Amino acid sequence: MKKKFVLTYILLTLVSLFLIIIDSRLKVPLNSQLYKFFSPRIRGVVNQWAECKKCEEKNKSLQKEIAELSYERQIYRTLKQENEEFRKILGFQSNFPLDIIPAVIVNKLPEMVNISYVISKGSLKGIEEDDAVIGFDGVFGKVLKVGSESAVIQTLMNYNVALSAIDQRSDVKGILKWDMKFYLEGVPLYADVEAGDTIVTSGRGSIFPRGLRIGKVTKIIRGESTYKSKIEVEPFEDFNNPDVVFVIKR
Repeated sequence: MKKKFVLTYILLTLVSLFLIIIDSRLKVPLNSQLYKFFSPRIRGVVNQWAECKKCEEKNKSLQKEIAELSYERQIYRTLKQENEEFRKILGFQSNFPLDIIPAVIVNKLPEMVNISYVISKGSLKGIEEDDAVIGFDGVFGKVLKVGSESAVIQTLMNYNVALSAIDQRSDVKGILKWDMKFYLEGVPLYADVEAGDTIVTSGRGSIFPRGLRIGKVTKIIRGESTYKSKIEVEPFEDFNNPDVVFVIKR
């Protein structure tokens, strides 16, 4: 380590002496020449650094503007979606002949098989147990339990559901059940049911009025031994991602 220090010291001393000798013999001092050589380059480097700083500040300003615009765009989309939902609700209420109560879905119950939800309104708004519940596209379920400011609704996607239904075109009757898929059961073997037919509520029982849309026929399974057909039905409602539902007052 000491050797390196000594060698470095000697080298710097020799370079200093060399520069002093050169400077004394030149008409133009060496320091002036060095200044002329390095000054433009130093100024260029300083200018580039200053420009980079300006670019960084401008970039930060632009990033802030982009973030603000992105936020405003998200707020706009949210408000637009809420406005569209509100219009749907108003239009639905004005076109539907029954007394209905719109309610927001606030929570999904943790059952893995029988899907149920909590809605934002309860007995204080006139909701009662066994009130029918529909969505924008069709039958959704029924009110299972009621609190003062909330209620639990049971969807059709439930093993306990047995809903009286009919083929809207042919008036063929059956019982809608859910077993990982929806089926219209108890239909005579060669009843007039075709793929694409719309299945609606029959009005039998005290919960669902007649004519509410449930789904469409997608497949017909004829049981030769039982003399009955099992009709596969695709529901119109999406039971997995609801936002708003409507409780029908009896």
